[in-house]
Amino acid sequence: MAGIEKLDEAFQRFEAALRRFEEAVGKTAERKARMAELESEAESLRKDKAQLTQELELVRSKAHELADTGKNAAGKIDAAMSRIRAVLHSNAPE
Repeated sequence: MAGIEKLDEAFQRFEAALRRFEEAVGKTAERKARMAELESEAESLRKDKAQLTQELELVRSKAHELADTGKNAAGKIDAAMSRIRAVLHSNAPE
């Protein structure tokens, strides 16, 4: 009987080892799946970053254009005001 008990104990140890192995394989598969998911998310974030960078550059370009247009308009307004003052001074009674 002692031989059967030892065989049962060995079989139980084998089953426990097999369960641990299966768990480890399952965890490895889960980690691989999670890694693939994270890599996909990272690629998506890189694409988003590239698109946002491009959009930011476009917005900056438009902001510079608007600033230049504003400066140009302010210069024209100043010139027009100077001409109006000159006309008003020239038509002012002495």
